[in-house]
Amino acid sequence: MPDDAGRAYGQLIADQLMEERSRKASLEARGVTVITTSSALATLLFALTAGLTATSKFRLPAPAKLPLLLTLVTFVFSAAFSLAANIPLRYREPTPAGLAKLVNSNYWKAPAEIGEIRVAEAQLTSLAAARSANSLKVMLLIGAIFFELLAIPFLAWAIAEILYTA
Repeated sequence: MPDDAGRAYGQLIADQLMEERSRKASLEARGVTVITTSSALATLLFALTAGLTATSKFRLPAPAKLPLLLTLVTFVFSAAFSLAANIPLRYREPTPAGLAKLVNSNYWKAPAEIGEIRVAEAQLTSLAAARSANSLKVMLLIGAIFFELLAIPFLAWAIAEILYTA
């Protein structure tokens, strides 16, 4: 049991920071997944188009052009948002130079409470930066998924137009 509330608060701050770091890794992994599925679906779209247009007699039906274009555009936006979600952002971690100062005997021999407060302050700075950066990653990931979901009905519409006129 902690001697005072400070130790309990310090543990709470440390736990929150660890959770936010895990959230960052999870968001970036999800961004990669969206890129992968968008790429696979876009490849399917191009394979379908290439397969159909390989025949000398095939002409892409005019009604299929708009949904194919919309499909392409939404997949590109989905991939762009997914890539943006994986851009390294500033998370304001303590620098090695800043940490090296703590080895100075004036800091090292200070009372434990002072050290605990300084650690908590550094962790709160990191936590605030991580929350801010992760919120941006969430918005980008939501945008990526939105565009990917939007592309699917456009793809179905394009395929239906092609099959209907074939």
